[in-house]
Amino acid sequence: MIVSLEKILTKRFHIRSLIFVGFFAAYVALTFAIFFLAVIPSYVDGTTSKVFAVDSTQYVYMADSLREGRNEPWVLTAMYSFPNSLWTPVGLSLLLKSAFLVMLANYTALAISLFLLKRSFRISVKIFIVLLLINPMTTTSLLCVNKEIFDLFNMSLFLYSRAKRSNWLVLVALGFALINRFEICAVMVAFLLAEGRLNPLRENRVATLLLLIAAISFVMPFWGGSILAQRFEEAQSLKVISWLDIMQIHYLYVFAVVPKIAVNLIGYLIDVPAWFVPTSWIYIMIFSNVSYAILILMAVRKRLFSLHNDLIYLGAVGSVIVAQSLVPQPRYFYFLYILLCLRLAQGRPTNEREQLRTGGGVAATAIPC
Repeated sequence: MIVSLEKILTKRFHIRSLIFVGFFAAYVALTFAIFFLAVIPSYVDGTTSKVFAVDSTQYVYMADSLREGRNEPWVLTAMYSFPNSLWTPVGLSLLLKSAFLVMLANYTALAISLFLLKRSFRISVKIFIVLLLINPMTTTSLLCVNKEIFDLFNMSLFLYSRAKRSNWLVLVALGFALINRFEICAVMVAFLLAEGRLNPLRENRVATLLLLIAAISFVMPFWGGSILAQRFEEAQSLKVISWLDIMQIHYLYVFAVVPKIAVNLIGYLIDVPAWFVPTSWIYIMIFSNVSYAILILMAVRKRLFSLHNDLIYLGAVGSVIVAQSLVPQPRYFYFLYILLCLRLAQGRPTNEREQLRTGGGVAATAIPC
């Protein structure tokens, strides 16, 4: 009897695929059950934000106010400012008028994002999906009206536009980021400038990153001193690690940036008293921190943290920019979680030089440096 190695490998592939399909089907079924049993009641009693660690209650209230023509001054003032990160979630609630349709729109955004990423990189989609779904922040973003799932779509569109060298798609991605979460737009613009010909240090990514940190250290306290002072008072009231904020206000962001990034990614893991606060909000944040820790440890073990890789470089540039907030904003770092998932799903290339020039993309064209 002749044993075919090819058949054995094919059979194992099918088994892995069946396991993945079962996992994803169970996940979708679970999210639908949570939606009807918990999300819908939370919308009725206005506790969605408290229960699911999102801002959905505020978005839905604002959409209802605009739909009913109540002309509440604070709602109108909030919606008329620019740039404005309220437009996407409030607009979605206003347009669809149904929490269930919003969830379906979120799943659609997820599907489109996966399609774009698959066309942009040589990645294991199965690994990417599993890693993405272990973060409870992904689940809450699928269940409720929020911005994170559109951060995923936005980042996917940006990476796809870079892979295909499409300038008009880059502009579309920047425009959508501006109305969904303008901090992500700033991250994309900074990355484009860092990789552009106007940057004489574009071949030296470490130097470029240090220059960015130094620039923020001096520019932000000088240019936005009053805003930083106001936010510092807010941070104090929230018992944030104040000495890091003091360093930032006094032109020492270069020393505070790494600890501030760590606070946003794994802060709840070292905040032991928070472990004993029995709220779903705290649990979501803790398990989100756990998922970050898992991905970071996996990347360290596989030696994937290299600025030669465009995903890691983009994540580093973005983290430096987003960490400026004096109040920890873990959800603002969801773009970084997406990039870490992609990097792990990408694996380690056999040709590091090719990785440097292609970002691991399709047909040696993805994200040119």
